[in-house]
Amino acid sequence: MKPSPSGYCRFIAIHFLITILILLGACANKAKLIQAGAAQFESESIAAIQKIDELRHREIETAPLSKEKASAFFVKAVKNSSKPFDRAALKVLEDPARFDTQESDASWELFLQNLRLQYSTFADTFASLDRGGLLGAPRVPETIPVLDKLIAQMVAAASSIKQNPAEFIGERAAIAAELEELRNQKPYNEVTDIKLLDIERRFRSVVASESEISRDTMERALKAAKLGSQLRVLLINYENLTVDDIAEGLSVAFRLAGTIPGLDITRLKAETDNVVMQINNDPELKDFLDKSFSEINAARSNPR
Repeated sequence: MKPSPSGYCRFIAIHFLITILILLGACANKAKLIQAGAAQFESESIAAIQKIDELRHREIETAPLSKEKASAFFVKAVKNSSKPFDRAALKVLEDPARFDTQESDASWELFLQNLRLQYSTFADTFASLDRGGLLGAPRVPETIPVLDKLIAQMVAAASSIKQNPAEFIGERAAIAAELEELRNQKPYNEVTDIKLLDIERRFRSVVASESEISRDTMERALKAAKLGSQLRVLLINYENLTVDDIAEGLSVAFRLAGTIPGLDITRLKAETDNVVMQINNDPELKDFLDKSFSEINAARSNPR
């Protein structure tokens, strides 16, 4: 899923602002640096959530029927129907592969909405920090438990995909049905082999797409988690840090987050294991990770 033009422009603006503030060093207010860092963490996390959404929709979407099968279904459904052809019936006839996911879709959208809101609310918390508002410097450490949960959610997303990579259920089911039908068409001949090779090609394409979206989503989630972890260090020590300290800390955060893009699936899995191990060794973070892992697994498996 490509980011929207407005989202991309916002990402560029935030990144540009942070770069300028870091270059200005002592001329910049350290509160503004933290604000920009929190905004960048929000941007990376929202991008990860978009990929998680894309992955889940690919997992459950149905494969379209061939024109011949759709026509056969239409004829059979009309002949066997005894109910009025109302709007609902016509919807089914329009797309025989449709299945009722309204309830699970609503549950999933609510899950995503709550996720996005948490990251946006966290970034907004720092909006008045540089103006000496309600959230003054002494209260900055109070935001850490909130950030802990957000980091844990990103790590949990990567870990969930590592343990249960994307599987396009609808597309796999359609291929399985074709294989079953073809296997029963005996005797086999050269046409059978041609059809099997075509199915095999399409199956390999599905497997490759599953691997690609699993890798891309893990990459996004880990990148956000890396950035959040470094931001956490700055928040813990905020009162004792200078502007230059925070500028350097954000530079480190960007470098570490920048090591994630481009990793292959094997290295992403190893990186995920490493981050999970670090969190499990921190009692303040482990409970957040366990809960987040259960929540995202339940959300992903809901429609299965």
